[in-house]
Amino acid sequence: MVQVDVPVAFALGQIFADAAKKQLLTGKPEYYLSALLKNNIYQIFFFSWIPVYFLANYFGWETTHMWWHKDNVLAYPFFLPLFILVFFFAANSGFCLSALLIRKGRLLLVRASYVGIFVYSLVWIFGLWHRTSYLGTYNEWVHGTAKRVWDTSGGETFIYMLFFTLIVWFVALILFIKNLISEGKHLDT
Repeated sequence: MVQVDVPVAFALGQIFADAAKKQLLTGKPEYYLSALLKNNIYQIFFFSWIPVYFLANYFGWETTHMWWHKDNVLAYPFFLPLFILVFFFAANSGFCLSALLIRKGRLLLVRASYVGIFVYSLVWIFGLWHRTSYLGTYNEWVHGTAKRVWDTSGGETFIYMLFFTLIVWFVALILFIKNLISEGKHLDT
């Protein structure tokens, strides 16, 4: 859901800065740029395409059946390009702001922020279950004819893609975090 994807992109930028905290504390630009590059590589190849896929194929669900009254993203020619710009602005802002805070000794604030964003995301998804568990168009949702994910034909494709994308997202995130942490270990000496 776009209302979750953008804040999560910001939080992931924060997590990348947190994982590279030892490198960032050196003040060396090559460490900063390397970690920022890894953040962008992750966002490009392991995250940004996920909301784009769901916007293209499940527009009503991806927008939580709010505000956008047409049936698909193509009805809004500027939506996808603006979403991508906002997404990457959030991802890079999360990293840059957190790198600054880490250098100022505010790591706890960074961690509290990204944990808060993940809590917000869970509250959004489960607090709006009456919206987030339905597939269909905005009109179907408004008129009560939209069906729950598990009751719709094609729902199995949606569920498969949701789980597949979450696995790709999570496994890649763990690998990138481990890589950044291991790169910082030699800085202990």
